[in-house]
Amino acid sequence: MVLTILLVLAVVHVCVEFYFFPVVTRRARHVFLSVIIESVLSLIALYLLAIPLIWSLVGALCIGLSNVAIAVWFRSSPDGLRYLFVKQLLHLFVLLVVVLFVVGSEERVAAKLAFEQTDWWTLFCWAFAYLLAMKPTSTAIAMLLQNWTDEVVNSAPSESNKPLKDAGAYIGYFERMLIVTFVLWGQLPGVALVLAAKSVFRFGDLKDHGSRMFTEYVMLGTFSSALFGIGCGLLGGYLSKF
Repeated sequence: MVLTILLVLAVVHVCVEFYFFPVVTRRARHVFLSVIIESVLSLIALYLLAIPLIWSLVGALCIGLSNVAIAVWFRSSPDGLRYLFVKQLLHLFVLLVVVLFVVGSEERVAAKLAFEQTDWWTLFCWAFAYLLAMKPTSTAIAMLLQNWTDEVVNSAPSESNKPLKDAGAYIGYFERMLIVTFVLWGQLPGVALVLAAKSVFRFGDLKDHGSRMFTEYVMLGTFSSALFGIGCGLLGGYLSKF
């Protein structure tokens, strides 16, 4: 019951925050309107989910007030993915507190039991695998390819082939996260799919560049990234079995 209510309120929040009044293009006058709409929709959702009317009103009021407080708090913050992520985590935390407050004691006990029975060790090992596959692995690959990177940069024919800032690092992050996911799920053919997709997109660059040095450099980066990603996934899966 707790998870159901939380999911419904999260859907309401996502619809208001990103569809009705997109947070990226939202203007100041839309903030209070979005708060009113989300509060009303939350009130209706709570009441339809068999929450008493008085508690539904209290829950909707808490959601509305917290939205105003969060909006004011982040008003002067710069636009960026990090702030958006933190903001949405705060909204989710408020929704969880509201749900635990409005439900009955039996539902809270059931939620506590479910929380205690969660396999936290497996989740911790998987999270460690993802973290290891990102920044530490990126640093290791950069150090591994450092000598060849200097050669490729010095031999670049023109500025037209200059890459986007940090684009390669983020591509590597996403690539290894996908690989770790497929390894943890036991779907190794998915790793081949990731490598094949990257090869297709890279084919045009390799063909236009026409340099054996550049081709070998890309292959070194791709295979080292895949190797580290597979290793991190296997390590996370192995540790989760203890």
